[in-house]
Amino acid sequence: MQRPVYILGHKNPDTDSICSAIAYAELKQQLGFQNVKPFRLGNVNHETEFVLNYFGVEVPELVTDISPSLRDLDLYTPESIEKDAPLKAAWAVLSSQKGSRILPVMGEDNKLEGIISIGDITNLFMKVADEDLGSNYEVLFKNLIKTLDFLKIEGTYPYEKIEGAIYIGSTIEDISTLTEKDVVITNDLDTAKKISKKSQCGCLILTNSQPIDDLKPGKHAVASVKSSLFKTIGLLNQSISVGSLMKKDNILTFSADSFIDDVIDVVQSSSYRNFPVVDRNGDLVGIISRRHLIEYNKKKVILVDHNERSQSIFGIEQAEIIEIIDHHRVADVQTDSPVFIRAEPLGSTATIIYKMFIEAKAAINRKIAGLLLSAILSDTLKFLSPTSTEDDKMAAHKLATIAEVDIDKYSREMFAVSTSLQGYTPEQILAIDRKQFTFGKYVAYIAQVNTLDFRSIVNIEQELVTSMEKLVDENYCDLFILMITDIAEGGTELLTAGRGRELLFKAFGMKHDENAIFLPGVVSRKKQIVPKLTIAAQ
Repeated sequence: MQRPVYILGHKNPDTDSICSAIAYAELKQQLGFQNVKPFRLGNVNHETEFVLNYFGVEVPELVTDISPSLRDLDLYTPESIEKDAPLKAAWAVLSSQKGSRILPVMGEDNKLEGIISIGDITNLFMKVADEDLGSNYEVLFKNLIKTLDFLKIEGTYPYEKIEGAIYIGSTIEDISTLTEKDVVITNDLDTAKKISKKSQCGCLILTNSQPIDDLKPGKHAVASVKSSLFKTIGLLNQSISVGSLMKKDNILTFSADSFIDDVIDVVQSSSYRNFPVVDRNGDLVGIISRRHLIEYNKKKVILVDHNERSQSIFGIEQAEIIEIIDHHRVADVQTDSPVFIRAEPLGSTATIIYKMFIEAKAAINRKIAGLLLSAILSDTLKFLSPTSTEDDKMAAHKLATIAEVDIDKYSREMFAVSTSLQGYTPEQILAIDRKQFTFGKYVAYIAQVNTLDFRSIVNIEQELVTSMEKLVDENYCDLFILMITDIAEGGTELLTAGRGRELLFKAFGMKHDENAIFLPGVVSRKKQIVPKLTIAAQ
């Protein structure tokens, strides 16, 4: 099974994060990598939703945790068996299959009813006496005859399963005590004739392929089997129904969605070596062994528009990062092996991906062009941001032609949607575009909202500060900064909460008795805020 390569943007995804993931997946697929797929790490904002709807592109699937689960393993797919089958059939499967030493016992609705192992069968063979079979275990008559490899049978045993005892002919002291529930096995034709005439046994079995023509079935069945008496006796246990021996209570199973780390803790404390794995409906999907938990392949991921662990998906440290495409600073993501990195100081990750399309001479259709254009316009605030470069402008104009849109008109429509905060709660505003950073000893969150209605945000500053203080406490961080960027004026107000506000005293000259400062000309978190906070922390 070919597993997907996850193309992931950052948490609290913005337009660049989502659109770059989709576009890069398209590029990789054109280059022959059909198993790549874009995903999102959170809900899309109004701007991104507008862009995707405008160009008719589906929202990527949500994924929140990339920790390896049992679903990511190449599980054993053993044969299953029904509970009415004889142990002989179970033994044949268990002896031939590789890997798993247990056999699932399935019901009619494909639900797991129990399990049986080689150990269960061998233990039974060592301790069960012939007389115990009918009374202690279920032995279907049809399984008994089939297991003993019969040549011929006449008459009918009156019960579906053996209700009485199974006797060896030489051990019967008084044949008059036999009932229609009992089964007699003998290699002596004279004994068989005697029993056939004078007893009420339910079935009489002759070994060594002896003829049964002189034995009249009457009220009982008579049968001839190929094997010797000794071998026939040895086969008796194998006719026991699987359901009599299977474990059906307190079976340790795992969900296919269980994380491997959690499974390891349970398996290490168990005496078993193999375990059934079921899906959410309880249907069996495979068998896991301890070997699986040692030898498993990490999920492969490609990071776009970020390279910091705190901004990435939960469980990223357990994944294999194979590529990074980004336009931010190189931070703290570590890899176990060499990785392809494409990082350029541009206004948008989408610009890098556009260049990669051109370098690969890959086709850019209208939808992909529209997504890349939207990401560039969003991240550069239509080239107003100091992060904007000539490469961004060139790419945007080329893409606008392919996407068949006018940049000025389209950007006005897009920003009108993205900057409208009508109906948003303070908590929702703070979650629109929030990223986590570490500045020396300080852990900080920096959120940014772009607006054409600056006054409407300033009017609810106190509610925003209250929510920010709550988030500082809940996330055990030192600082929360909200950038309220006025697109019309080209400036940003920094609204702050947390003891780490002292960084802003050093970085931007904010007064000690203030929690806000307006910075004319500042619109970029990446280029105008983060670098100064980094220096202040140092």
